[in-house]
Amino acid sequence: MTISDDINPMQDQGKPLAGYQATHFDWQVSDDHKVATITLNRPERKNPLTFDSYAELRDLFRALSFASDIKVVVIAGAGGNFCSGGDVHEIIGPLTRMSMPQLLAFTQMTGDLVKAMRGCRSR
Repeated sequence: MTISDDINPMQDQGKPLAGYQATHFDWQVSDDHKVATITLNRPERKNPLTFDSYAELRDLFRALSFASDIKVVVIAGAGGNFCSGGDVHEIIGPLTRMSMPQLLAFTQMTGDLVKAMRGCRSR
C-alpha cells in the first residue's frame, strides 16, 4: 500500500494504515495496530530528510489523521541519531540554486507536514 496509490485522506476516512509500505523510512506497527513507529533509516548520514521523505511524511500524516487503527506515532532515528535535518546534498545544496517560487513550494511542503502532524490529535 502506498499513499499516492491507495490512500486519499479525503475519500478514505477511517481506512486502516497498519499495512502501509513506506518508501523513504521504516514503518513498523505494534501487534494490536495501535502504535506505529517511523524510523528515519539513513544512519550513515545521521538520518537526514530529503525532498521525497518530506513529501511521503506529509502524505502519511495527512492519512493518519483519518486512520481507523493507528492511535500513536513514534518517530525515531536509526543508529543512535535522530535526524540531522535536511540532507546537505539532496536538500540544502539544491535549495541554494532554487528560484523564489521553488523555495516557496518547499517551504509550503514542510509547513504542510507540520500541519498534518498537528492534525493527528487524539480521537
